[in-house]
Amino acid sequence: LSDGIRRIDIDSIELHPSVLGILFQAMEGRLKSIDMCRVRFPGPDVVECYEIIAASIGRNHGLERLLWISNQIPSDDQADLLIDSVIKNRSIKNVRLENCFNQSGANGCRALAALMTCGRPVDWIDFRGNALSGIDDVAAAVASNLQLEALRICDNELNDRDAELIAQALK
Repeated sequence: LSDGIRRIDIDSIELHPSVLGILFQAMEGRLKSIDMCRVRFPGPDVVECYEIIAASIGRNHGLERLLWISNQIPSDDQADLLIDSVIKNRSIKNVRLENCFNQSGANGCRALAALMTCGRPVDWIDFRGNALSGIDDVAAAVASNLQLEALRICDNELNDRDAELIAQALK
């Protein structure tokens, strides 16, 4: 990749481990932003794909923003890989995981709470459209995260109790 490229948008494509290995290795250390939208991974290769992506995110210390939009996270294991890589990479300050958890077996509330309680600064978290509900852990994380500047959790399945918990956490 050119030294001038600082952002890459990958949209509406199926990616295999062989391509991811080449692409993410070439991007490491050069990008400030990775936007992945509507990306599909072949069923038998999904674990390997997430391992490649997570390893690269964790090592790319120039990366400041990660957008992961409408890429369904298939399980808590893959969610953990992705969240742990963001936590490991202390340069990422802006995380947008939108519409990733609502049709899958991965627990979005658990992933969001882990990111918010990791102990490192993240300025902006956008977690909209993930069918979040029963957000006790997220509310507790909001109360304890004094560094977070913005949290977007719109278009979820929050109820009155969830809203009360968030309001209490913000006091």
